[in-house]
Amino acid sequence: MAHRPEDIRNIALIGHGGTGKTAIIDALAFATGASTRHGNTADGTSVGDTEPEEKERRHTLTSHVFGFDYDGHRLNIIDTPGNADFIADAISALYVAECALICIDAHSGPTVHAIRLFEEAGKAGTGRALVLTHPDADNVDFQAVLQRLNDEISDTIVPVTYPDADGAAFREIRDVESGQGPRASEFRERLEERVAMSDDAILEKYLETGTMSHEQFLEYLPRAITKQTVTPLFVVAPPKDIGLKKMLAFVNQYFPSPVAFGGRGAMSAGSDSVDQIVEPDPSGPFAGVVFKVVADPYVGRQSYIRCLRGTLKADEGLFNVAADKHEKLAGLTEMHGAEAKATDSVTVGDLFVVSKLESLGLGDTVTADGAALQIPRVAYPKPVFSLAVNPASRGDEQKINQGLEKLSAEDPTFVSSRDAQTGEHLIGGTSPMHLEIQLARLKRRYGVATETHPPAIPYRETMTAPAEGHHRHKKQSGGRGQFAEVYLRARPLDRGVGFEYIDSVVGGSIPRQFIPEVEKGVKRFMAKGPLTGSVVVDVAAELYDGKFHDVDSDQLSFQLAGERAFADAFEKGRPILLEPIMNVQIRIPERFTGDVTSNLSTHRGRMSGMEMDGALQVITAQVPMKEMQDYATQLRSMTAGEGTFTMDPSHYEPVPANVQQDIVAAHKKAQEKA
Repeated sequence: MAHRPEDIRNIALIGHGGTGKTAIIDALAFATGASTRHGNTADGTSVGDTEPEEKERRHTLTSHVFGFDYDGHRLNIIDTPGNADFIADAISALYVAECALICIDAHSGPTVHAIRLFEEAGKAGTGRALVLTHPDADNVDFQAVLQRLNDEISDTIVPVTYPDADGAAFREIRDVESGQGPRASEFRERLEERVAMSDDAILEKYLETGTMSHEQFLEYLPRAITKQTVTPLFVVAPPKDIGLKKMLAFVNQYFPSPVAFGGRGAMSAGSDSVDQIVEPDPSGPFAGVVFKVVADPYVGRQSYIRCLRGTLKADEGLFNVAADKHEKLAGLTEMHGAEAKATDSVTVGDLFVVSKLESLGLGDTVTADGAALQIPRVAYPKPVFSLAVNPASRGDEQKINQGLEKLSAEDPTFVSSRDAQTGEHLIGGTSPMHLEIQLARLKRRYGVATETHPPAIPYRETMTAPAEGHHRHKKQSGGRGQFAEVYLRARPLDRGVGFEYIDSVVGGSIPRQFIPEVEKGVKRFMAKGPLTGSVVVDVAAELYDGKFHDVDSDQLSFQLAGERAFADAFEKGRPILLEPIMNVQIRIPERFTGDVTSNLSTHRGRMSGMEMDGALQVITAQVPMKEMQDYATQLRSMTAGEGTFTMDPSHYEPVPANVQQDIVAAHKKAQEKA
């Protein structure tokens, strides 16, 4: 990698699916000489999609790193999935790039996903630019699209190239910097205004003179992109090779390099607060961060790393800060899609891969020995859709655990866990398709076929009225028998209190050594309530009387008597089911508000707020978990794929009587069938 940091451009290519990101990669590969032909996804010749699932679906499903050499510069482009289900890869890319290139389809305009990605780039502190694709589509109105972009995404968006005509009449792009076309002076003035706003001193000079020299523009524009005061807009038609080379020239000249971007915040090892800056200094001690992990069953774990500071040679090792240990390297590799090329060293701005370091995880920081620090970890969306999963073959229990663990190491929005209450093995992700893709990878990579079903809802059971219970346990079958008699009172407690056991025995009616055994029996009952086999919560049990036998009473007898006495009281205490309630936040285009709110009411949802956030309507509500099991699919259907939501556990509430009746009946039917 013989490139100076000043000549490197790291770009995260992001945007909604179908906007032409992979087409741009194919066009760039051809234009820069990295490929001898102009590939495309339609005939399977694209250099962008390399995984079997991607070729089958003709969509990018994981990020890919490409390195292009053009006019003395190195363009490292991270091509990311356009489907919102795989947004984790896009978010990861934003935190290691200096600029995000966001693709927008000129025909459909900005989508909710594009707006979200623009906002995510803002949070990451990454410079932003837009590329408008399909300008030659029927009925495209460039001015109308530009107005929507300014209204719905940001007023910082200014064209640096624009089409000569709308729709099918489009033939070429006009270059604002060169003064081409009737609107060049208008867009140039807007560009200069946004550039000047990046610095008070620059703005003051600009307001005094009203103009900006070419030298000033050249100096200040990269800074303005970095500070997010201007968002350049390019118009391209990759299949026709229109607008691409102008965009490349602009990227080389004006996009911030790792050096121009400046330092990034870091924490001292073991600290929780940012207290130092990692400057992009090639002569400093090495520091990098893992932004992608691939668990390959043949070559082992591959960790993609961004070099933030210093230089690393292939024959050197690195320090894994999270594992607190030195790691030896088996070499350094640079990636170009699926192609790997060994390299002797890396420096500031380089994206590279190290293999077979099983302890390296996504977001881990690596440094030189004796220079440990921690790059802040990235926050990712939480899973909103779950399935219970089992191996199709009984002998694959260990293989499925290992495979799912490796897949979850790659994707922070994919989780695998065992539910402590239901005992089911759960996988969680962003949507049904997300989990479908992950299970396909599990089968292809690790040979594990699976069976899935909706997860059991972790209901809880409690009582609503105080009651007394009694049970005499007596068993005689020759020799020593069993005997214990228990009287207790049970009552409900406030929600969330848990369990309280009270010893009110007087006069020695039950010997002291047997009183804890009664509690054990009560807890055994509470582990599996009578309504749905769910955990019993928020109850108190008071043991106040009983009887024993000098010979036949033992620990087991009092456990059994305690369990049945509490069951007697619980059934008399008007038991009910409690269900988990979720805090839900839904983001949709405003035009879908009526459909979504009406649908929420049919899901027993209670709206708690509704407000506009730019062009998006944000609805907050509380909805039972049971009603959210298939909501990802329903919301997508209602909003043409543009709606998104997040949810977090809130609390438990009593299940309505009619719903409880159906749940209990379904549970009994399943028990009888089993």
